[in-house]
Amino acid sequence: MKINILATCKELDVIGYDMLAKLSLEDKFNIYIAADTNSIECVKGKCIPLEIPPIQSKFTWKTIRQLRRHVRTYNIDLVYSPGSSGLSNALFATLGTRARNIGYRGTQAPINRKDPTYYLGILNPRVSHIVCETEDIRDYLSAGFIAPGKLSVILKPYDIAWMEKAIQEPRQVEGLPADAITCIYIGSCRKRPFKGLSCLIKAFHLLKDERLHLIHIGDHDPSDLKLAQSGPSARRIHLLGQRNDAIHFLPRQDIFILPSLRDASPRVIREAMACGLPCIVSDIPGARDLIIDQRTGYLFPAGSPQALADTIGRMLAADRKAMGKAGKERIIADFKVDDYVKQYRELFLRLGKQ
Repeated sequence: MKINILATCKELDVIGYDMLAKLSLEDKFNIYIAADTNSIECVKGKCIPLEIPPIQSKFTWKTIRQLRRHVRTYNIDLVYSPGSSGLSNALFATLGTRARNIGYRGTQAPINRKDPTYYLGILNPRVSHIVCETEDIRDYLSAGFIAPGKLSVILKPYDIAWMEKAIQEPRQVEGLPADAITCIYIGSCRKRPFKGLSCLIKAFHLLKDERLHLIHIGDHDPSDLKLAQSGPSARRIHLLGQRNDAIHFLPRQDIFILPSLRDASPRVIREAMACGLPCIVSDIPGARDLIIDQRTGYLFPAGSPQALADTIGRMLAADRKAMGKAGKERIIADFKVDDYVKQYRELFLRLGKQ
């Protein structure tokens, strides 16, 4: 008997679609993807798209009603929801059915037991299992929120082929001097001070090397723009705002920096490593596990502009090409897509037979 799996599209990324597509080719699974009109084109392999209204909140009645029809029509055994709103809607849709719900936790944000919305999702006793992005997330959840047996860690993989188009069609800031050494940070920072953009800007103002230029791609607060324009490095700080071609800027830069105060396991670090960039990363849970300190990059104490400035200085004196090469080799060796697919296969088989 095949295991019938339904995945909700909300927050399902390219890695998730690829994993499900590979599993759909195996004779152990029937895989359906509950997709709105904007997501159907992402469905791959032998996955079967089942149209639903867009998931707009933790309780979208039209979506729940359609999900429930699909669960019953296709005798769904497991519902996999990588997003919190998708999980909440799936829990309502599977009431009174045999379908088991699998959720995902990819953030280190704290959980508030007094907030009832958490019981619509991750803290709901009907959630059979939670996949955690990193070990520290699992440790946090198991320390008083969720039984350890209901948690597993599956680190997202990366295939360097996913950067092929960006490498073939690179972008660069116009007007940079020929001897510029460029540092890049990609991240949405508006109303998100924990992303550390202000720390990075302050660090740049401490650096006196005129060759250094900072490129940030992503939204930002007006205060960050004011900070960038009011210091000695103002003309060397380039805040490009939100762009759809952000990763196309990675291949031509010299250093990638992640200054976050809190971040799980950022994909952008993998993207930078796949392009052969040495990385400077905050010494925080999850993110620090992606690099090997002093081999593929450097760690620095999160939230300290002076420590970050000092670390950038160390990077200028290091063999950046060797570090970048080692980082790319690590992506190839330690972040295999096949290993990721295997872990999900084993999880789905175990839960589907219970």
